[in-house]
Amino acid sequence: MVLRNRLTPAVADVRRAIRVALEALNLEPNSRILIACSGGPDSMALAAAAAFEAPKLGLTAAAVIVDHGLQDQSGDVAASTAEKLEQLGLDPVVVERVVVEQTGIGLEAAAREARYQALERARKLLGADLILLGHNLEDQAETVLLGLARGSGLRSISGMKTFDPGRHLLRPLLGISRETLATSCQDQDISYWVDPHNSDDRFTRVRVRKLLGTLESELGPGFAAALSRTAEMAMESDEVVLLAAQKLLADSEVSKTENQIRFAVNSLADSLPGVRRRALYEAANSAGASSVSRIQVLGVEELITNWHGQKQLLLSGITVEREGDQLVFTSVAN
Repeated sequence: MVLRNRLTPAVADVRRAIRVALEALNLEPNSRILIACSGGPDSMALAAAAAFEAPKLGLTAAAVIVDHGLQDQSGDVAASTAEKLEQLGLDPVVVERVVVEQTGIGLEAAAREARYQALERARKLLGADLILLGHNLEDQAETVLLGLARGSGLRSISGMKTFDPGRHLLRPLLGISRETLATSCQDQDISYWVDPHNSDDRFTRVRVRKLLGTLESELGPGFAAALSRTAEMAMESDEVVLLAAQKLLADSEVSKTENQIRFAVNSLADSLPGVRRRALYEAANSAGASSVSRIQVLGVEELITNWHGQKQLLLSGITVEREGDQLVFTSVAN
C-alpha cells in the first residue's frame, strides 16, 4: 500500500492527535506501541497515523487484530487487514482469535471482555508498553449517553479515559470525529471494512449510535462534541471528589485488619455529603463489597447521620454496622 504524500487536514488532525498523546507519556526510546485494529475506518486511520508518527518519536509500532469469529467472513477480514497493516509498515502484525462464549452478560459485553483479554495477551507477547485504540469523539458521546441511562453519577458520564495506565490503554482519537477518520483513510487511499454489526439494532451500542445521530440532527451540529466535553469535565470533577473521599477515609480510619475496617463516625459526619457518600462507596468496595448501589450507600450513611440503633446492613460480600462511635465494614466472603 503506497500512501499519498498529500497532507490533507483530516490526515494532519489524526497524526497530530496521536503525536500529542504519545509525547505526553514521554515513553523510553525504542518502546513498542501496539495498534489494535479491526479493519474499520477508525482503527485503520489510527494505524496509518501511528505508523507515520512512531518512528519520528523513536518508537516502534506493531499491530494486533482480534478475530471474534462472530461472522462467517471474519477470518478473511482479519487476513486482509493484516496484509494492509504490514504494507503500512507495522511490524509484527498478529491475529488473536477468540471464542466469544454466550453468558449472562450478553453478546456485546462478552465480545468486549474477550477482546480486551486478547489485546493484553498480545501486548505481553510482543513486549509492548501501550495498546492504542481507535475510539473516536462519537464513541465517547455514545458512552456518555449510556452512562446517563445507568444514572450512576459522575463516573458513569465520565466516558472513556484517554489514558488508562492500569490496563496500558491509550485512546488518542477521542477528540476526532468519525467523519474525519474516514476522510483521512480516503485521502490516503486506504480501504477499510464496514462491519455489518455496526448497523444491527440487536446491539445496544448501535441503538445508542442511531439515537445520537437523531439528536445531532434535531438539536443541531455539535451535540456529540458537547457530550464529549461533558465527559471530560465530569472526569475531572470525579477525580477531585475521589481524592477528597480518599483523604477523608485516611483521616477517619481507626484500624484495619485483613477482613475488617473501622472508621470514626465523627470525622465522617463532619464532611460534605457528596464527599462522604463517595467515601462510603469506596470503603465498601475496599472491604470486599460488589455492585454497591446508591441506595445501599445512602443506607450506610443513615448509620452516621440518622443513628437510632439500627441493625447491621448486609451488602453483597460485606456487613456494615455502627459500634459506638465507629463505623465497621466487615468482609463476609468465603
